Amino acid sequence: MAHLPTIVTDLAMILLVAGITTILFKKINQPLVLGYIIAGFLTGPNFPFFPTIADNTNVQAWSEIGVIFLLFALGLEFSFYKLKSVGSTAFIATAVEIFGMLAVGYAAGTLLGWNHMDSLFLGGMLSMSSTTIIIKAFDDLKLRSKSFTEVVFGILIVEDIAGIVMMVMLSTMAVASAGVSSLELLMGIGRLGFFLILWFVLGMYLVPSFFKWAQDLMNEETLVVASVGLCLGMVVLATHLGFSSALGAFIMGSLIAEAPNAEKIEHLVAPIKDLFGAIFFVSVGMMVNPALLVEHWLPILVLVIATILGKLFFSTAGVLASGHSLNTSTHCGFSLAQIGEFSFIIASLGMGLGVISDFIYPIIVAVSVITTFTTPFCIMSAEPCYQWMRKALPAKAMAWLDRYTDDGSETAKDSLWRDYIGSYVMQMAVYTTLLLAIAMGANMYLLPYLQDTLQLPYAKWLTAAATLLVMAPLLRAVVINGSGSSETFSILWFKRRANHIPLLILLFGKVLVASAFLYFVFSNILNLHGLVACLGIVIVAYVIYSSDWIMGEYLRIESRFLVNLNEKHMRKHRESLGEQESQSWFDETLQLATYSVSDSSPFIGKTLIELNFRKFYGCNILQIVTPEKTVDMPGGKEVVVTGSKLLLIGTADQIRIFDGAIRQLHLDLHRSSGPVTLRQFMLDSHNNQEEQQFLSLAITVDKHSHLLGTTIKAADLRHKWNCLVIGLERGAFTITNPNVSLVFEENDLLWVLGKQKMINALIREEIL
Repeated sequence: MAHLPTIVTDLAMILLVAGITTILFKKINQPLVLGYIIAGFLTGPNFPFFPTIADNTNVQAWSEIGVIFLLFALGLEFSFYKLKSVGSTAFIATAVEIFGMLAVGYAAGTLLGWNHMDSLFLGGMLSMSSTTIIIKAFDDLKLRSKSFTEVVFGILIVEDIAGIVMMVMLSTMAVASAGVSSLELLMGIGRLGFFLILWFVLGMYLVPSFFKWAQDLMNEETLVVASVGLCLGMVVLATHLGFSSALGAFIMGSLIAEAPNAEKIEHLVAPIKDLFGAIFFVSVGMMVNPALLVEHWLPILVLVIATILGKLFFSTAGVLASGHSLNTSTHCGFSLAQIGEFSFIIASLGMGLGVISDFIYPIIVAVSVITTFTTPFCIMSAEPCYQWMRKALPAKAMAWLDRYTDDGSETAKDSLWRDYIGSYVMQMAVYTTLLLAIAMGANMYLLPYLQDTLQLPYAKWLTAAATLLVMAPLLRAVVINGSGSSETFSILWFKRRANHIPLLILLFGKVLVASAFLYFVFSNILNLHGLVACLGIVIVAYVIYSSDWIMGEYLRIESRFLVNLNEKHMRKHRESLGEQESQSWFDETLQLATYSVSDSSPFIGKTLIELNFRKFYGCNILQIVTPEKTVDMPGGKEVVVTGSKLLLIGTADQIRIFDGAIRQLHLDLHRSSGPVTLRQFMLDSHNNQEEQQFLSLAITVDKHSHLLGTTIKAADLRHKWNCLVIGLERGAFTITNPNVSLVFEENDLLWVLGKQKMINALIREEIL
């Protein structure tokens, strides 16, 4: 008789029992997770009336794989676009809830006499709500259409991210408890931030591009193999660098989620996730010991009360603090009053690290089961509780809450500065991380390889040249337009003179960062110091800032990154619109306004190259009307004269920037018409004679096009085709008024604006 490995017999018993229990739980309309936990209890060592698994080690290994695939699937369902769209409410509410519950959990553990690490991990377990249980409760109570549920789902999205970060932080603190200093702990946190940013940026640039490139070469089999391979590869890398396997799985899942075939990958991976996820939850049930539950009935009761009351208070307070009404806040808070699957993962992490006591796992399972059953009752009690609070709170308190939650409380000035500072910090963090990675890679790996392994002459100079070449586009990006968001910078600059000093300080910070990395190359790699290094920095900085090629490379990298990040969601949005609306996306985005030049204007006598509208204000000159002539799509040598009228085209923000510059710089220009949308302008233009009508056309850059690989500036379309480039589509991603250094790529859709002369030129070149 053939001998079967014990893992086969164990899996057979686990899956058969799990299948039966989940069918029964489905029949009685209860969450499947509870069925898996019961199956684990029945097949585990603590239930003597049923056959027990033979090799617990194998099951634990499979359950770890289950955690990996659960987090990988969670990443596939996540998207950075969703994270961007949830708004500040979700971030504020999640922060209040998690920090509040961390404090409640730690205090409860301390009061129960548990040690420091037990209490710390307990706080992490109690802070995570259960997406599965909440969705089921909303469906059962038919509440999915209620407005507050969108806020709850936004909080759950941010909670998932916070849970991943919390796992890494708890792991770091667990190591710190073994004798690591506070400085090393802070360095560990900084290291985490460094690798998260690096993985996000490089992964977002490479992973969706790989799946896009290989899309036609992959069938379902190769798609699954490639996706799972990337997931496990990232798990190995994260573990090698000292992070948890769950972090690596989630990161790779979130990167693949932006691939064009992400939905198909999610569908194909779902059975694998369900199988290994079931084994994980069964392993959770195996940890349940009835004797321990009876022994620790008091901690279970205390933690159930702490979880429900703590989440009711802190979740409600968090949503209220974000500016929502008391009614919405109460319903959200009462919906989040439970713990679930993420708490089990955090408990497994603590057990794996050997830093929490064995009795905590079954206690957390018991708390989760009880709060699962109380969740529907909490949700149903939200409305009566809200009505009671309205009656119980003093009138002054209710009036204050109404004023606090007024959506119009934030001024436009605060919003502009908030947006600018947020963009500045985010972009500086990204660019600094990438530059630091390049500098470290060159100094620690490239230089020793060239110098010691290959023993090449001039190894230092070759390393420095390669480092500067790779750094150059990023260094240009750091200081380009003096801001992280050029339009917001310009609006703030021209809005008030008082904004100039803080903006200049922020700009100086960017220049300082760029200079520091240049100095690193000259001092650490070339061993040049003092005046020679400073001179080298000035020369290299001038070349980087003035080079159109470097600017073009930066725009190519940026556009590829933004396409990968936004294309899938932009395509869905475009598909939801009618065909005609999706093809004329710029009609409402671009605006036109006419300005009259006064006799005292400083513009008089200057050429358009000297005025450089595109650089300083972001907009373009579509037409100049003088007393003697009308010039469409004027070139850089055109001179502004007395009595000229300038027709500008740009976005609403760019028109606002120009209006602000007129006021602050005393340009003596007066708006004589507009702004009007491009759609309205072209409708008005149709009343003119045919040769005077403005027309917009879309031109595809195919593999045979002479535009392929050239920049807008080098193509000189203004003179060749008598037109103005107003937009570009790369995939489903759109760019309005693109930079002249942007390089055309295959399948770009170029939008141009011109008159009959443009049509004639395109016909001559056989483009139309």
